[in-house]
Amino acid sequence: MENVDLHLHTTASDGSYTPQELVIEAAKRGLKTIAVTDHDTVAGIVPAMEQAKELDLEVIPGIEFTTYVDNQEVHILGYYIDHLDKTLSTKLAELKDARRTRGEKIVEKLNELGVKVQWQTVQEIAGAGAVGRPHIARALVEEGYVKEFSKAFDKYIGDDGPAYVPKTQLTPKEAIELIDEVGGIAVLAHPGLADNNEIVNEVIESGIEGLEVYYSKHTSDMIRKYVKLAKRYELLLTGGSDCHGPEHKGEVLLGTVKAADWLVTDLKEEYRAKNGINLIDFDKYLKLYPKTSGLYPEELQKIGKEYHQKGYLTKDELYNLAHLNSTRSSYHVKKNPAYRVKKVTEIVYQLDDEFSQLTLLVGLTGIGIPTASAILTSLNDTEHAVIDTRVWATLHQMGYFDVEKESFTADDYLRIMEIIRKLALETDLSTAKIGYALFAYDVEHREGTLH
Repeated sequence: MENVDLHLHTTASDGSYTPQELVIEAAKRGLKTIAVTDHDTVAGIVPAMEQAKELDLEVIPGIEFTTYVDNQEVHILGYYIDHLDKTLSTKLAELKDARRTRGEKIVEKLNELGVKVQWQTVQEIAGAGAVGRPHIARALVEEGYVKEFSKAFDKYIGDDGPAYVPKTQLTPKEAIELIDEVGGIAVLAHPGLADNNEIVNEVIESGIEGLEVYYSKHTSDMIRKYVKLAKRYELLLTGGSDCHGPEHKGEVLLGTVKAADWLVTDLKEEYRAKNGINLIDFDKYLKLYPKTSGLYPEELQKIGKEYHQKGYLTKDELYNLAHLNSTRSSYHVKKNPAYRVKKVTEIVYQLDDEFSQLTLLVGLTGIGIPTASAILTSLNDTEHAVIDTRVWATLHQMGYFDVEKESFTADDYLRIMEIIRKLALETDLSTAKIGYALFAYDVEHREGTLH
């Protein structure tokens, strides 16, 4: 089936769809898998994933790095990157600062040319995203200096324009190494646009793992050429539209590229092989779960449904939920003042942001991430899972994490849930059931239980 688009931008960089709008529009167009690949930022990934939870849509975490070979732009896509990695965050912060500086210099040049566009206007258009030339182009249209988006590039800010300022130069090899460092798959974006065999070969020699063969501006001849090249060097094939939304050159490219779902299968298999990730028999371990834990899914959902109807928990109700999850620490829950339990859980029920929900819940005495995750799972077992050290241990054995952990933060929960949601999509099991199976696997391979 042709229901894949692996090259998309949002307002986190230079797109005009918000991450949420992009996901909704993709679902409307019948897409099943998309990749958010903003320029030099991962800020759009989590909002897109949050929105996708409500839809039958998989969001692959990605990025698009702008690199250079002899002053010619070469774009490198990264798929299945660990977008929460701190090393990556630091590097992206440096690139964002560089983009801002570049934007300011472009505006200064425009002002010197008598084009009095304001930097504040550009910032307002960019919003929370990293400033790029498309934002400046929109400012030029808004201020009336050009009538069309493309004319801004043709007349002022294109590569040969009088207000052009080159970017901070990252090499393809540096981008590939960074993507590799965070566990991702590096792919050369739209090789046909470069139309330079020497550059493409140089990128291949730098360690690229795939070619974006199916692309909105590739001709049939280009597609055939790069399919052959990929086969020759045993590279992955990918495809994407490079959609920037409705305000970019007056066209919406989302879903226009005929990219098949087997591209995602191959990409996923390469990601797992590269990172040493092995799947387990989820059905088998889900059946074993009742024998390994005191927390019974049916009881958790029954209690949750009963307690949550009024929109908050009493202290006794919180104790009962905590006791179901962990008899060891639940007695500490009774130390909480009743009014505080009611107020905190009332706020939690009104929030949609997992990080905020978890942070509030673990602020209560006796509530750690495992119990907090059980409370969220009792609210909705299709979006959450009960997380503890056994779940992390299984994911560690599967190859997702390098180290084991004995305690968790809200950030750790988000990392685990991102993996679990991917597994849920692949297996047609709920997120809660994936969590139970992961728990049971570790119990079978290590003596004892946590309950």
